Amino acid sequence: MRRYAAWVVVCVPVLLASAPAAPEQRHILTSEHLRVLHWPEQVELGEIARDAGNEALVRLEKMLDIELDERIDVYIVRSAAEFDELTGGRNKPWTIGRALPGMMRVVVKPMGPQRLPKLIAHELAHVMLDLRMGERADVLPRWLHEGIAKYAADDFDEAERQVIGRAALADELLTIDQLEGAFAGKREQVDLAYAQSYTLVAYLSEITPGRGISPLLDQLAQGRDMRLALGLAFHRPVPEMEAQWLESLHTAYLRDVAPPLSEALIGALFVVAFLIAWLVIRRRSARIRERMLREEQMREALRWLPPGPYTVLPPYGAPSPDGDDEPTIE
Repeated sequence: MRRYAAWVVVCVPVLLASAPAAPEQRHILTSEHLRVLHWPEQVELGEIARDAGNEALVRLEKMLDIELDERIDVYIVRSAAEFDELTGGRNKPWTIGRALPGMMRVVVKPMGPQRLPKLIAHELAHVMLDLRMGERADVLPRWLHEGIAKYAADDFDEAERQVIGRAALADELLTIDQLEGAFAGKREQVDLAYAQSYTLVAYLSEITPGRGISPLLDQLAQGRDMRLALGLAFHRPVPEMEAQWLESLHTAYLRDVAPPLSEALIGALFVVAFLIAWLVIRRRSARIRERMLREEQMREALRWLPPGPYTVLPPYGAPSPDGDDEPTIE
């Protein structure tokens, strides 16, 4: 009996130590239309995501004219592998957020509390926009999807202002018809497409402040192509709206890459001063060379005169060596 008890005392701790640890569980924060799933060390980010997400959903319901009656899951991951697992595919390293409307899911990578609210609002906008369009969700061009998401998240920074300003300066702004194709271009074109999509959605939303972008979504949901939908939604000729939008980009953002008028004026004055100084120095150097040449000619002529005192005058009509118009006696 004692031997059995001793065996139990020895073996039980060993078995407990070798037993697999219970898997770590995500923490869950819930609200009426949102569920945030995060890891234990991400408590602060989870609370920020829940609060920012709730605020974004209120804005999006009003902006898109939709009432949400479902719950959206927001996952905050630890690693790129977990991000790929929850999104169902391999993502590019710089992808920091994905929306999966069919699964009512948003997946984001952890980041600072200043950037997370905009990212959450951006991805929730994609989910809400698909819900708004229903079976017609696939007709939306990417510029409209991204423009609405950026506009809903107020996601427009100084770098994007510079992107538009440089394009305006080079006369390379994208038209409405060029926006969609630009998303498949080089990085510079993609950046410009994102930035201009935001400004176009903002411009269209201000035409009908009471309904924002919703009239356009209504027309697209009825199967109309983009240009016809734009004209019917906002009761204006599309070329007129497009020209006004592009002109507003020139006016608003060109100054972000052009120097201020005062700096340009000072720079121009420096250039003028430099040119004047260069001309003065060039003229003075020419006069000095001319005087040295005359003196050399005079010395050469004096070598052939007989000895004796002489008064030598410069040639008639030539300026004197000291620059006076009248010749002097030396």
